[in-house]
Amino acid sequence: MCSAKNGFVELKLESRLEQSVAQALELDPRVRAYRAQPFTLDLATGERLAAKHLKKPPGAAYYTPDFAVDLDDLQIVVEVKPRAFVQEHRALLEEVRDALRQQGLRFIVITEADFTGHYLRNVQLFMQYLTQAAPALPGWVAALQTRDPQALTGPVTQVLTGDVPLNYQLAAGVLLGLLTFDLIRHQFERMDFDIAPAFGSLSAFEVIRYES
Repeated sequence: MCSAKNGFVELKLESRLEQSVAQALELDPRVRAYRAQPFTLDLATGERLAAKHLKKPPGAAYYTPDFAVDLDDLQIVVEVKPRAFVQEHRALLEEVRDALRQQGLRFIVITEADFTGHYLRNVQLFMQYLTQAAPALPGWVAALQTRDPQALTGPVTQVLTGDVPLNYQLAAGVLLGLLTFDLIRHQFERMDFDIAPAFGSLSAFEVIRYES
């Protein structure tokens, strides 16, 4: 996956769930930057390694987290795993949590259960608009920006009018903080829900909980 938030670098992701989390991080306005497989942790010593030793030292136990996420005021280490893995390897994950806590780093585990409803499908669609049509987004909502914000409240098919396709207007409006709707309850493609003015907020994309 190519990450615009990280300077259009290509991220190596190992599962579909990891890709979904990366897309969520990409759109989360609280996230300044993030890195995939940021370091390797030697659980025996607590040392963070930029890369594994070519020859594993005796007694070394390596663990590589999936992401390091930079928020405004702290860094979060994120592991992405199915619920079944988390239940089976609780002791290992607690060992990782303790080792990182000693270094002042917060550790969270994200599973498929952290994303409910239509959120991941919606994020996937918004990412397509962002990566394939970013320069066009402002033009798609130019007419909306001249309207009274209160006129942007109501059923999406009644609020959005004009020559620009409704899905283009909605995608651009949400990505630019002009419009909002419940990304968990409603599916973008159906266009059968109410929208509201966002007043510059991208909080609809603030779904991941970063508390440990």
